Amino acid sequence: MAKERRGSIRTRKDGSIWARVTYVGNDGKRHELQRRAENRTQARFIIKGLLAELQERGDRGLDGQRMTFKELAAYYKEHKLIPAEYHGERKVAGLRAYKTPQGFLEVLVGCFGGKRIRDITHADLESFKRARLKQPVTRKVKNKAGEWVIIKTDKVRAIASVNRELETMRAVMGFAKRQRWISDNPFSEGQPLISKADENRRERVLTFAEEQRLLEACANQRAHLKPLVITALDTGMRRGELLKLRWREVDLETETITVTALNSKTARARTIAMTPRVADELNRLWKQSPKDPKVLVFGIVDTVKRSWGSACEKAKITEIRFHDLRHTALTRMIQAGILPLEVMKISGHTQMTTFTRYINPTGEAVQQAARRLAAFHAASIPDKGGPKVLGGDL
Repeated sequence: MAKERRGSIRTRKDGSIWARVTYVGNDGKRHELQRRAENRTQARFIIKGLLAELQERGDRGLDGQRMTFKELAAYYKEHKLIPAEYHGERKVAGLRAYKTPQGFLEVLVGCFGGKRIRDITHADLESFKRARLKQPVTRKVKNKAGEWVIIKTDKVRAIASVNRELETMRAVMGFAKRQRWISDNPFSEGQPLISKADENRRERVLTFAEEQRLLEACANQRAHLKPLVITALDTGMRRGELLKLRWREVDLETETITVTALNSKTARARTIAMTPRVADELNRLWKQSPKDPKVLVFGIVDTVKRSWGSACEKAKITEIRFHDLRHTALTRMIQAGILPLEVMKISGHTQMTTFTRYINPTGEAVQQAARRLAAFHAASIPDKGGPKVLGGDL
């Protein structure tokens, strides 16, 4: 805490009145603050406020008095939005995907950059949300001169997209509170601004007929996709986990795959058993590999975006992403009778609320549920005498 605090009022030669506070900060050095006042009464009020600030939050509180959001964002980006640092397999600092929130931060700076962080209110955040939802989606394209330009599209901005920006804002303001630059996070001062329930959730599940067409399309120049697709469909692994998988993490004898904590999104290791067709595909890849445990299993060092798109086009499958294979896998596991908690261990989910977003009933599953309910009704209601009552007659 700052100590040796003292306030005084100074009148300069031009007649202006200034409130002055001197103190020794946490760095052991003497600091001085001056604020202009309309009169001596206001100067005394300013001094009282500054001394109270020092008493309550120390010199960090004074740092936050005039800090703009642009300054806060720069500090946050330098200290938080950095590449992940590891101690063994555990992440101790930074983020694995730090570039995406950096993009969100740029949007926020464009709106709040010149505003003092202490002046940002819950109402400001509500206004930002409303305005942002009305703004059309933009994208970068190259013009004829080969320069990157930003153009507007007709695409409506998704609530999920704005929610991710607000989540970044909430994290930044929470960081400012922990640094004692602000006393309260504006996100806690009113109605919740981030509602996951309002987001359009993906409910795309690959049918078995679509799967067959897709695998048939994974041939020739797209042959490298087939083992990747089959493994995704039968393990529920994330794309990043699949592309980072190395042979040292595959046990062909026990037919298991280990997703290391380093490669897992939740930083928790897990083991997944192979289905027969996954085992067949990985055994085939191993025979073709240089037999080096450090080599990538699928040998893909870039991305599968182009080949995936062309395979889906050839298979005449629309409105599907590679991540939907994970939805498909987990949905099929539940429909196969595997207990939800066991599926969560396979998928690597730690929260039931997140896990349930991946369980998407297919049309056949919905009809099957109706048939089971009808069968239950038929078994419960005899031909005569009315419905059965559990626990005896009324």
